[in-house]
Amino acid sequence: MVAFSRFVHSFDLGDSIALYHSLRMKPVYLKKDRHEELVKLLASSSCCHIDDFPEAIKDEVSELLRNKILTQTADEDERVLEYVRSKTPKPAVNVCYMILSEQCNLACKYCFLGNNDSKKRALFSHENMSTNVADKALGFFIRQIQISGFDPKDNKPMLIFYGGEPLMNFPVLEYIADKINKTKNRINYIRNIEMSVITNGVLLNREKLIRLKELGVAIAISVDGFTEVSNEMRVDKAGKPVFSRIRNVLNECKELGIDISLSVTLTEETIKDTQNVLELIDSYGIKGFGFNIMMSDENTVMPRKYNVDAAQFIIDTFTELRKRGIYEDRMMRKVKSFSKAQVYFSDCAATAGGQIVVAPDGSIGICHGCLSDKKYFVTDINDVEFMASENQSFIEWTQLSPINRSECLSCPALGICGGGCPINAMHLKKENTIQSIDERFCVHSLKTLEFLIRDLYRIITEGGDQ
Repeated sequence: MVAFSRFVHSFDLGDSIALYHSLRMKPVYLKKDRHEELVKLLASSSCCHIDDFPEAIKDEVSELLRNKILTQTADEDERVLEYVRSKTPKPAVNVCYMILSEQCNLACKYCFLGNNDSKKRALFSHENMSTNVADKALGFFIRQIQISGFDPKDNKPMLIFYGGEPLMNFPVLEYIADKINKTKNRINYIRNIEMSVITNGVLLNREKLIRLKELGVAIAISVDGFTEVSNEMRVDKAGKPVFSRIRNVLNECKELGIDISLSVTLTEETIKDTQNVLELIDSYGIKGFGFNIMMSDENTVMPRKYNVDAAQFIIDTFTELRKRGIYEDRMMRKVKSFSKAQVYFSDCAATAGGQIVVAPDGSIGICHGCLSDKKYFVTDINDVEFMASENQSFIEWTQLSPINRSECLSCPALGICGGGCPINAMHLKKENTIQSIDERFCVHSLKTLEFLIRDLYRIITEGGDQ
């Protein structure tokens, strides 16, 4: 019997209705009168087969059947879900976070790693990563790439220098990046490796900027916004604001012609005005950046209003920046999923089973958010037998996709969500675990989906710019 799929959701677009299957992800737009006619026909007992529908609406019905928006058998939805679940990626490591130092020269008031918390900060090692550990970490990473079965000809593994603040251990960053550049042409699995450093920028100077460019290490600078006020929570250990020092670094980059990207934490102050974003990007020629929605911790849970406003800020900024040919990373993940009609299983490399994190002492973990207590650090650089694809913790993280959560199956944004951050989910309530829902992403994904469906309709009907 012909019926609407359980995965179908409708969006009122004024003169039309968008019907959207959350796993097939191809919206079909119907005029309201046609939609109303279809609903009445399906509610009657006269249309059990496609041949029972009036000729005037058969083309629409055929298209809806092709896109699984309408089903003809009782088990069709379950077969679609089973098929999608069968495509869940298995652990396959292609990203390495090398934690050069667990220490940080700042104490940002919201730090998700815990540098703003004296108890957590006391847990961080004071020993920076040594060249010996870095050497073994690189070898461990190369083995994981090889074991994962990537084609070395086309594969682009990523090595990310991280912290704490990685520039507190610049000599080891320089050492390992130089070693990679000298050996990558002899080692197929890192021939196309991409290196980057994520830094608060305070320790950057002209000499380091020039050296990083020589080494081919991309630079991403963390900021909390684009004004002194929005960066008021970004302070050093003495509690003093540092944004003016970061702007000096941005000026230095501009003078040297060094491209940088920004990793932007969306504070409650930042999301009040998109204009500040545009001014900063135009002033410094920023070509790449990503937005980070603030995380909760044991002491502070971000309110729903913040999550709603932050999601809308990302959408509003995206619509302005694409006019400049600039695309924000977090939005683009969902845009690509939607445009290609491909289920987005995971929103981070950790829940995709695609990354390792190497602490300064050589221990190996899944997520850098666990640095303070080393939870989900499962082995070390000396374990030559380790295979992420067979490790139970890595497997557990890859199963955190929304498609494996019963409470997510009724959500319209099921296919583009990718789930949120397990660490943030764990901090929302005392009883939570990594299996809990990161509610920030429920809001972000739903608002983004509605925007994409409406935006596509605008492009189709008006011939507007994408």
